[in-house]
Amino acid sequence: MKRLFVYLKQPRRAWALVLAASLAFFACSNGDDVAGGVTDIGNSIAREPDTTKIAGTVVDMQGNKMPATRLTLYWDNGYAIEDSLEAVADSNAQFEFKVASNDMHGYLQNGRTTAIQYADSARDVINAFAGVYLYARSGSLSGISLPPSGKATEVRIGSRKALRGSMSGVTSGKVHIGGTHLSADIQEDGSFSFDSIPPGMQEELIYSESDSVLGYIPFTIQDGGDTVVLPQLENYDGFLWNPDLSLLADAYGFNSYHTDYVRWSDTGWTTVNIEMNGDEYVFNHDGRLADSVNYVDGVSGKGVLLGAGQYIDLDTLNPTGGDFTLSLWTKWNGPNGEHQVLFCQRAYWSDSTSRFQWHYEVNRGSFAVMKSMPGYPEVVFFGDSTSVPVGEWAFLVLVSRNHRVSMYVNGEPVAIADSDGTEFAGEFVPNELNRSVPFRVGGDEIRTETWNGVIDRVSIETRARSPEWIRATYESVLSR
Repeated sequence: MKRLFVYLKQPRRAWALVLAASLAFFACSNGDDVAGGVTDIGNSIAREPDTTKIAGTVVDMQGNKMPATRLTLYWDNGYAIEDSLEAVADSNAQFEFKVASNDMHGYLQNGRTTAIQYADSARDVINAFAGVYLYARSGSLSGISLPPSGKATEVRIGSRKALRGSMSGVTSGKVHIGGTHLSADIQEDGSFSFDSIPPGMQEELIYSESDSVLGYIPFTIQDGGDTVVLPQLENYDGFLWNPDLSLLADAYGFNSYHTDYVRWSDTGWTTVNIEMNGDEYVFNHDGRLADSVNYVDGVSGKGVLLGAGQYIDLDTLNPTGGDFTLSLWTKWNGPNGEHQVLFCQRAYWSDSTSRFQWHYEVNRGSFAVMKSMPGYPEVVFFGDSTSVPVGEWAFLVLVSRNHRVSMYVNGEPVAIADSDGTEFAGEFVPNELNRSVPFRVGGDEIRTETWNGVIDRVSIETRARSPEWIRATYESVLSR
């Protein structure tokens, strides 16, 4: 989804006139029981062919048609609703809006919402964000979408969700759900939350300060779970993003965030990111939620220094069925005479409840990727205790591609232990289990096997990242 930015250099008075004209975009329809509507700005009725048609069908998350659904077409300036037009879906769940073309003011461009920046010498650059959104509601179900212009669209409705997230380096301002009246203040720690927002396949979170839009992010909320947790966001020239997520070079697509974990979905792969902002679940080795967690300085923001027997729990997440990439930043305190777990997927170290583990193996002084007996191959060893620097930040990555695993430290591959230094990948197939087992970071059910160092910026992906991507990700964090 792309946005069009138009720069208009005008004197202050002319700028004010243009903006005033743009604020007259929509007028509300007087009828609530019609299947479509037209704007009546200036007391004129839109006539064909001088209209823009927005039409489509309303369905629930399972694809069932939802007749008699109420729809509202909103014009949103980025921090509040300016105006609207209403309609009701007919018995076939179809709807249609007709908007006078000369009232569109360019806010629908090639089926996309448009952001317009006005510039003037007195106030530098002033953002006048303009978004057109389609909101639908039927009983307890609701949904929001970006309406295409001139072609049919499908609006999906489902159960509302709670939403929470945070912004890096931001201590004030507001975030707003485009096409709704919902806004939330950004707290001093950068956090924000909404008690209830509509789901949708095409939504936008918009960040503003003093009624000036500074950034946004498109995302998707599916009909699963009741809470959505966004990762910590940073403002990249007007686009809110997180460097641990995939770059949007192939995107301008939509990002899916599911309950408790942050996931970005595209063609079947999933990403889970843990930002050490208090949303992670830290447990003790006995399965009880930890009473306290030691947050310390991370590679950016905060990291976690797990106490003896603690680990970060991801429930029964199962990313190791095919290709995968596991990564984290750590400031390692070095060997301590015990095994130290980075990632593991196990209930206990036995044949029937262990699938996968990546850890520092104290007996060999190497980093090991292994599973329990009797499956072959049982273990692949990488490097030695010097492969990861002690007392400084390092980026550790494990990639599995076609059941061959490779380990990277600070963007460079680590050789197979006891090889001649030219082997960098070993065969590894996780155990097939007849039950779901916990996925954990930084420790396991054994008190002495906690990772000995600070952990930050954990990422789990169900696809194999390239060496070039690993190197670029490492360098992008270092360059901050």
